[in-house]
Amino acid sequence: MDGVRDEVNAAVPRLRIEFVQILSDVVNDLAGNPKPVEIKLFGERLDSLEAYARRLEPGLDSIAGLEDLYNGVSEPSPELLMHVNQSEAGRLGLTPQDVGDAVSAALLGTSAGEVRSEDRPVAVRVRAPDSVRFDPLRLRALPIAGGTPLGSLATFTAAESRMSLERENQQQIIALTADVSGRSLGGVMRDVHRLLAARPPPPGIRLAIGGQYESQQDAFRALLLVLVLAAVSVCAVMVIQFESFVEPLIVLLVAPVSFVGALALLLVTGTALNVASFMGLILLVGLIVKNGIILLDFTRLRMRAEGAPLEIAIREAARVRFRPILMTTLCTLFGLLPLALGLGAGSEQQRPLALAVIGGLALSTPITLFAVPTLLVAIRGRGYVLPRHRP
Repeated sequence: MDGVRDEVNAAVPRLRIEFVQILSDVVNDLAGNPKPVEIKLFGERLDSLEAYARRLEPGLDSIAGLEDLYNGVSEPSPELLMHVNQSEAGRLGLTPQDVGDAVSAALLGTSAGEVRSEDRPVAVRVRAPDSVRFDPLRLRALPIAGGTPLGSLATFTAAESRMSLERENQQQIIALTADVSGRSLGGVMRDVHRLLAARPPPPGIRLAIGGQYESQQDAFRALLLVLVLAAVSVCAVMVIQFESFVEPLIVLLVAPVSFVGALALLLVTGTALNVASFMGLILLVGLIVKNGIILLDFTRLRMRAEGAPLEIAIREAARVRFRPILMTTLCTLFGLLPLALGLGAGSEQQRPLALAVIGGLALSTPITLFAVPTLLVAIRGRGYVLPRHRP
C-alpha cells in the first residue's frame, strides 16, 4: 500500500485515493469510526471552517506516519440555476412545475418502454442529445409546449455548490481524516495535538477529536476500570483463602513489576500499547497471582501441619513448588509463542496481547520466587508461626 501510494501521488498529485483493508474497513464502519485520525470542526460559517481546514492541512501533511490526508473541503460543482417566468409560462397554460418536468425529461430522460435483447429486457429512455444537454446556449433553444423555446420562459444563472453538507448533532461540520502507516496511532496523535495547540481554531469554530483514537481512549478508560476490578476481586479471593491481608498485598505488589516487563518487551519489539496489549496486562494479574498462591499456600500448609516457622516453611515451599511454577509458566509462554511470532491468519491483531503476557511473566516469575518470600519474612519475621486454632 505504501509503494502504490507513492506511485499514485507522483503520477496524479490531485487525485484523492484511499487504501483500505476490507475486513478492518467493515469493522470500523460498524463501529462508527471509519478512519484512525479524525479532526472535527464545528461552526456556523462554512467558509470559515474550510479556511481553517486549509490552514491545518500543510502541518498535518508533514507529520510522519499520517497518510491519505483529506482536509474535508469538497470541491465545488458547477451548476446552472433555472428561474421560470411564471407570467410567460402562464400565457401558454403551463406552471413552473410543467416547465421543470419538461427540462428534466430532456436532461435526464423519460422512460419509453423496453426492448428485448435475446433473453433479457433492456429499458429505453428518451432524452435530448448530449450536444444540447451539455451546452447552456443550445439548452435555451430547447422547444417547450409545441415549439416555444425554453429561453423565452426561463433565465439561467451559473453558480457553484457543494456536493454535500454534513451535520452532526444539528451542527455544521467539516471532518479532516487520515490513515496511519509506519507509526502507532498514539504517537501520531501526540504530534497532531501539538500542531492543534500551535494553531488553535479562531473564534466561532469548535474543534473535537474523533475517529478510532476517540474509541481507543474510551476503551482504555473502560479497561482501566476492569483492571482495578480484577485486582480487587483477586485480592478478595486471597483474603478469604489466607485469612489475612498481608499475603494478598505482598502478592499484588509484584504486579506493577510485571507490567514493567510487559511494557519493556512492547517497547523493544516496537509494538503499540493498544486494546489488545492492555487486555494482556489484565490477564497478567491472574497469572502472577497464581504463582504467588502456589508458593504461599504450600507454605501455610507446612506451617499448619508441622508447626514449622515461616523461614523454614517458605524455603521448603520454594524448593518443592519451583517445578510446578516453572512448568505452568513455560507452558503459557510457549503457548503464546505462535501469536507473538505473528504466525497464522489474523495473528497480528492478537500479537500485542501475547507480547505483553510473555514480557510480564518472564520478569514476574523470578521476582515472585525471590521477592515474595523476602517481603513476607521481612514483615512477619523469621520465626513467625501460625496461631493454633482452638477446638
